[in-house]
Amino acid sequence: MYHLGRRQAHHYILYASIGLAICGVLLAGSWTLHALLQPHTILKQSKSITHTVTAGGAPSRQISKSVFTLRLPSDWHATKSPSFTYTAFSWSGSGLVGSARHLDVYVDHLPPNFAVNRLLPVRAAGSGLDVTGTVSDNCVNFTDKTAQSTASGHAMSKWGGVNFLCDMGNYERDVVAIGSSEGLNQVTLMGSTTGRHMVLLVYADNNINPDYTTFVTIVKSFHLL
Repeated sequence: MYHLGRRQAHHYILYASIGLAICGVLLAGSWTLHALLQPHTILKQSKSITHTVTAGGAPSRQISKSVFTLRLPSDWHATKSPSFTYTAFSWSGSGLVGSARHLDVYVDHLPPNFAVNRLLPVRAAGSGLDVTGTVSDNCVNFTDKTAQSTASGHAMSKWGGVNFLCDMGNYERDVVAIGSSEGLNQVTLMGSTTGRHMVLLVYADNNINPDYTTFVTIVKSFHLL
C-alpha cells in the first residue's frame, strides 16, 4: 500500500536480491566451467632408458708378428704361406662363407710381376696405410688387351692413379691387392722400432658376392712395429 511521504524500500530490496542471485548463478557457472576444462589425467614421466650401441662390424682380434700388427675377424686362423721364397704370412676365415676369404701379407721380399683382379689404392702414412680410394671393378672391364697380355695373361692397368698388373688370364677370380704411386706392388712404411719395410697385402674372396669391406678394414688396421 502506498503511503504519502514514505519510501517503498521493498522494491530496492527485491532488486538487490535478484542481482545477488544472478551474480551467484554466474559465479557458480564460471567455477563449474573452469572445473570441467581442467585436465584430470595425471601424467607421470617414465624413467628414460639409454642403450649404447658400439660402432663397428664383426668382432676382431689383434694379431702381432715380428714386424707388424693388424686386426683380423676373430674367427680367422693362420694358414700355410703360399710361398717359400718370399716372406709371407697368411690367414683364412672359418665357416661356409669365411673359409672362402684369405689374406696374404708380404714383407720386404715382394713377389715381382704379381697380377691381381682388383686394386685398392693406398699411400704410406708413417707406420700405417691410408686408403685413398675404393676397390676397383674387375680390371678386365677397364684394361686394354694387348698382344703381350694375350701371351702372358697380364696387362698393365691403372686405378685411382696407381699402376698395377691386371690378371687377364684369370679374370673370373676376385683377388685384390693394395697399391700405391710409389711403384708396382710397392708401399714402404716406417716402423717406430723395426724401421723401414716394404709391404704388400693381398686378399681373395671366392664367395658369389665378395665382401671387400673386410679387406679395407684390415688394411686400415695394419701398422709396422
